[in-house]
Amino acid sequence: MLTISVKKYQGNPILKARVQENSFEKSCVYNPAAIVKDERVYLLYRAEEGYYVSYNSRIALATSADGFSLARYQENPVVDIDPNRPEEARGCEDPRVIQLEDGRYFMTYTAYAGMDERGHIITLAGAFSSDLINWEKIGRLVPGREKAGAVIQEQYYQGKYVMYFGEGVVKIAFSKDLRNWEAQEKPVLEPREGFFDSHLVEGGPPPIVTDEGIVMIYNSSNGVSYQPGFAVFDKDDPAKLLYRSDKPIMEPTEYWEMYGKVNAVVFTNALVNFKGKWLLYYGGADKSVGVAELKFEA
Repeated sequence: MLTISVKKYQGNPILKARVQENSFEKSCVYNPAAIVKDERVYLLYRAEEGYYVSYNSRIALATSADGFSLARYQENPVVDIDPNRPEEARGCEDPRVIQLEDGRYFMTYTAYAGMDERGHIITLAGAFSSDLINWEKIGRLVPGREKAGAVIQEQYYQGKYVMYFGEGVVKIAFSKDLRNWEAQEKPVLEPREGFFDSHLVEGGPPPIVTDEGIVMIYNSSNGVSYQPGFAVFDKDDPAKLLYRSDKPIMEPTEYWEMYGKVNAVVFTNALVNFKGKWLLYYGGADKSVGVAELKFEA
């Protein structure tokens, strides 16, 4: 069975909010997507101004030649709030990104419209890009108040893309074109009583395919803290869970992970293989961005 070891970067956090007047990211930067392009890591991060019931979120870009030191794109944000899309009246957040065979990129993100009597008004939305800077939004991907769309990179099932998604539980959906999705209602991953993921589970970075199966690092909460674990699904049946970790692969332990907008949070959307290392980028306490090196052992 697969095991994953994690070593946090000693220089964390690698990206912090810009506390200055009129900055769209003066409150928080966290929960980035990541992908490798032209021998650099491109990090698409959630950026916020304001807090709690008054915040607005956008998606900005930073790049790195070594995976650790980041330079912000000067024309940020790259994904702004569209006033013609009411589903994102308050923002665009928590992206995940893959590269397609034709060289383009596909992003899923959460469109946020505020709150009502039922809670947060969220939509799982998508966008395409050829350069990771200019994005064509395509709107809602699946029905309902959903989020966390993690599409498998370089793997198809019966000729279709596979996406794990969900709010509180993880479901699965299939698509030929990334625009139109067939979602299954039955969850493929649920919380477990008495474990680190007893309160909720949510998809993390785009899953990767290994000899063991489809490996999905997922986010979870026990009601007190957030920490990621991993699950392995069958390559021949991506809805079939083979096994999952009994312990989290990483926990909030550092001061910047323990105290922020939301305390005691390690939350990840991004995993890349860069210069021979698996690098996991994550948000700490919904405030800043850190990175850790992962090692997979069968």
